[in-house]
Amino acid sequence: MKQSSDSSSAVLVIGGGVSGLTTSLVLARRGHRVRLLAASSAEQTVSTVAGALWEFPPAVCGQHGNPLSLSRSKAWCVSSYQEFERIASQGPQTGVRMVEADFYFTSPVKTDRVERGKLAELTSLSERGVLRELRILSDDELAAVPERFGVVEGYRIVVPAIDTPRYIPWLRRKAVAAGVELVRSGCSGPAQRVTGPLIPQEARLRRAFGVDAIVNCAGMGAAELAGATMVPLRGLLWRIPRALFPDGVGPQRACVMAKSRHAQDMVFVVPRTDEVVLGGLVEPSEYDVSIGKEYEPARQMFERCREFLPEWLGPLCLDDPRIQPTVGLRPYRLENVCVARDYGFNITHNFGHGGSGFSFSYGCAEEVADLVESYASPALTSLHNAAVD
Repeated sequence: MKQSSDSSSAVLVIGGGVSGLTTSLVLARRGHRVRLLAASSAEQTVSTVAGALWEFPPAVCGQHGNPLSLSRSKAWCVSSYQEFERIASQGPQTGVRMVEADFYFTSPVKTDRVERGKLAELTSLSERGVLRELRILSDDELAAVPERFGVVEGYRIVVPAIDTPRYIPWLRRKAVAAGVELVRSGCSGPAQRVTGPLIPQEARLRRAFGVDAIVNCAGMGAAELAGATMVPLRGLLWRIPRALFPDGVGPQRACVMAKSRHAQDMVFVVPRTDEVVLGGLVEPSEYDVSIGKEYEPARQMFERCREFLPEWLGPLCLDDPRIQPTVGLRPYRLENVCVARDYGFNITHNFGHGGSGFSFSYGCAEEVADLVESYASPALTSLHNAAVD
């Protein structure tokens, strides 16, 4: 991560989820004065209900297939991996752990152009020491998966798993400690909620908040601010307290089997500090977040995960009131992830990450900071960089 040392600018970041908090932290560490405007606390954003298992693109929940988006997102993803690995070394209070994750496939990887290329890139990154401990699963390990799933190949890799209810408050505290000012948007005054396209109101907002630049990290709300075409990808996770497992611990390894192109048949099991989360649904253009235990696709998802890991999940039952769902809307931009500056304006956008918000977070934030520092204003000149402790 970079840091500037000689002068600073003032930046308004709009959006209090993982993208807004991470961008604010990166900007503050580079010496900028940051005001973070959010309509709700970080714990109330969709970021806290994300599965948040790091995955190299294209991710099973990311939905991004645009070649340009994939090319850029790979660099963002690697940058984030390295930062999360550093954060994990600081201890469990951060909410970040490095875990083994098994990725399974129902057809040979070599027959799928995208997965073949993805595995080749992961192998290269692992051999260079950028990623940790990639290996192909053995026949015996594959045979442990129930036959009905048709698994024929898989690989294991050590990746960051983010315990979002722990990590988001930790991230907010780090941002505040770095000097970020948190501003809750209200109904009136300079901290009113920002609505409508940003470009026509840029000058007014910069005066009202006393800033030189604006960064849009508003998630689904970014569509209105940027005039972008976005749709939600509704997701649901089942949260299983570790106390419910026979040994009081449960699985320690993540398991992922990607969904088919036109079916909700994904398997997603991720261990956290105090719970294990099961997923996952990817439902485009569904806005209703009130679905719960009665929602049949969610029940089918639960049963699918139980059947995939019967030794751990078999005894569990949805009738247990301690097993509860959590629902969120992943902000997906149809074209690709937007990390870009509005030409001729001191406005930068960082949105549309779909299901990859955590995996891209630090890489996107660093690129946003580079864009902010590229503005022509002397106050926004890029400065010398140094390593951050």
